[in-house]
Amino acid sequence: MSRSFPSTRTVAILLLLIVGSTLSFAFHATAGDATITYEATPVEPGENPKLVTRATSNVTDLDDLLSDTSSQYQQPIRTAAATGTYNGTLSSELHIVIEDVETPYVWYNGSYYVWTLSTHRETTDATIQMRQTDPETVFTSVVRPVAKAPPEVQTAIETGTTTGPVVRPGLYHQDGTYYVVAPENEAALGIHIVSIFVGFILMPVGRGYVAVALGLLGYRYRDPTRDRLLTVRRATAVAALAVPIALFGTALFESGSLTRFVTGPASATVVASGVVAGVLTAQRRWLRLVGLTIGIGLLTTVAMSAVQGTAGLVFGPLAVFLGLVTGVVPFGYGYAFAQTASRESTQ
Repeated sequence: MSRSFPSTRTVAILLLLIVGSTLSFAFHATAGDATITYEATPVEPGENPKLVTRATSNVTDLDDLLSDTSSQYQQPIRTAAATGTYNGTLSSELHIVIEDVETPYVWYNGSYYVWTLSTHRETTDATIQMRQTDPETVFTSVVRPVAKAPPEVQTAIETGTTTGPVVRPGLYHQDGTYYVVAPENEAALGIHIVSIFVGFILMPVGRGYVAVALGLLGYRYRDPTRDRLLTVRRATAVAALAVPIALFGTALFESGSLTRFVTGPASATVVASGVVAGVLTAQRRWLRLVGLTIGIGLLTTVAMSAVQGTAGLVFGPLAVFLGLVTGVVPFGYGYAFAQTASRESTQ
């Protein structure tokens, strides 16, 4: 008795299901598996300012921030540090670098300063105020008590180090001693954050792929001898599977917030709609293809704006762009499994 092996097309669908399932858990894998080592370093006021400014959110290392800015453009900063105030025009190079510095303190040229920056809308005019202050004042202002710190921070201070996916860095105080809690390796922390962000983006992509794969498997089981499985109607039904799949994943594995119940399915549907675009392209239905692209973009942006407010006007188009790019894979499946327009009318 000879064995029956799955056809190439069936293997391709199963491969898409495997890839989609893997991507669906990319965020959970990146957020849960990696750990970062954090160190607790005792410091005295004035010591190790680079470490202090890196760990605290209320002090900016102005020296480091200006390291790539030409000296000729730094004159306003030097004036403010020397006289206490600069009021005038900034070069565009300097304006871009410092316009987001909103911390109350900065470290500059070997000293701490109280910092205030006032910019004038749509111009490079600004007022910079810098008043030199002592390290003790800065430490007293930004320090946090260890007793109210998260358990991971307390462990770091008690033992010297701690590990975890996310530990709140900062300057802490206990029994007359200041401690800086910061990542042992900043590069590792950056890679970890980026990997979590990428995993978060790929999660709805994976769910869109799973929807396409399951839909194709369903039609493959229904018509095992037919290679050209998809009509526009069938492809639309396949893409629509992304909604219940994404809703199920959100309810089971995520926080369950209203925002995620909208943005997740919307993003996954944009990805899965590539299968419809593939069928329309195979059938040379260009006007419908344009209508689909515009329609799915508008619906996604409106849906995200409804739950995210004005932020949805930014993240909606970004989700559409990502969905169109990653939807190339479902597009290929839609094109490969598409029936001709003449045959579609009989389905």
